[in-house]
Amino acid sequence: MLNTLTKKPQNIVLVGDAFVSPDTMEAAVRSSKISIGKISKAYWGTPDKSEFAERQLNIERHGAEAEAWADGLEQLMEDCTVLVTHFNPVPAALIEKAPNLKAILTCRGGLEHIDLNAANNRGIPVVNVIRNAIPVAEFALGLILSVTRNISTSHHLLIDGKWEKVYPNSEYTSTLSNMTVGLIGIGNIGIELAVRLKALGVSLIAFDEYISKERLERNGLADIKMVGSMEELFSTADIISLHLRLTPETEGIINKKYFDLMKPTAYFINTSRGGLVNQADLIDTLKNHRIAGAALDVFDKEPLPENSGFSGLDNVVITPHIAGATVDAIPMSPYLLMRETDKIIEKGLTDRIVNFDKIKGVCLE
Repeated sequence: MLNTLTKKPQNIVLVGDAFVSPDTMEAAVRSSKISIGKISKAYWGTPDKSEFAERQLNIERHGAEAEAWADGLEQLMEDCTVLVTHFNPVPAALIEKAPNLKAILTCRGGLEHIDLNAANNRGIPVVNVIRNAIPVAEFALGLILSVTRNISTSHHLLIDGKWEKVYPNSEYTSTLSNMTVGLIGIGNIGIELAVRLKALGVSLIAFDEYISKERLERNGLADIKMVGSMEELFSTADIISLHLRLTPETEGIINKKYFDLMKPTAYFINTSRGGLVNQADLIDTLKNHRIAGAALDVFDKEPLPENSGFSGLDNVVITPHIAGATVDAIPMSPYLLMRETDKIIEKGLTDRIVNFDKIKGVCLE
């Protein structure tokens, strides 16, 4: 479907930001199979990563029209045939300004910043990349170990001069192989975490309405137990790890109803999105020690306010949304994106064309 990008020089527009440099984008594109004509660059937002985080959350919750696109981008789109972006919003109004647009390539897995319906209506393929599945899965595993084995808690006590060897969960502290981990969502990150937990001998259950048996088998997870509801998972698992995408339908989906189902010895882990969780309900659950603890990398407001309610809790591990922040994940994601694009061009693979089913059969000339 993208083989036309090699037949004649393409006018490529690159939109970088505080996390993905437009210069890195250019180097990655030049290493790809795409025939390059003119390259133009734009920059979305400012280098301030705190500002980026606020705008990111706004887009994730309200879609591609929630934030303005990069300054001057509308002029660059007039003769653009390939748009490469990270988080710059691509609403219908911007797509309309690009009569020759053949492809939208984004350096991330999430698609909240792109109006897919507008792309579908034009028959424009949208290609994404799962850049941080492994880093986030590894981080989630680290949080599980930290909160269940009191690694972070004991560290801070020791820094404060306190040699403490007894903790609120001491009566039931156990090795992972004696615990059941429940995964809410078993997509790219959930699969990577499941593979690592299985290697440690952990019993796994999962709830996901969309995962196929074939995909589980391809990843060596045919024996994972799929449960029929989130209620069953929350009431059964010793550790619950959340891996859902934030949409209007899933916002605040994890609330008091589910926390009340958890065992008093169970732990809640979230490296997905803070907006999935009713944070007030979780804080109340932790304050009253109705569960053993939680470990969180994401919050409903970021940066986390000082009066968030987490301060002073002795059964929570919190980190500042850094699960995917490795030197080879986000900043170098354009190279991974180009490798996926080359697979489409050379081998006709369509897994990363997220709207393939909507536009298949469309011939791009």
